[in-house]
Amino acid sequence: MTGTADEIVSVLSPVIGTGLAESAVTMQCRKLGILPEDLSDRNFEEFLQHFRKMMEIFAGEQVADEIVMKIETIGKNEC
Repeated sequence: MTGTADEIVSVLSPVIGTGLAESAVTMQCRKLGILPEDLSDRNFEEFLQHFRKMMEIFAGEQVADEIVMKIETIGKNEC
């Protein structure tokens, strides 16, 4: 992974661990038909929508909202 995907993993790692964070990002990118290194401003919002749904299932709405807010700042800075 590189760039934006790595930044997302770094946000997630303290919450769910590095391995699971990498898997989650990779899985969501695959659902969009892209590689993690191809995550960009063109597909970032769609990634976030799918990612939020997954996080709500596993961690609840409040945790999902907090994590997605942190990831949104990455998108504004990186993409």
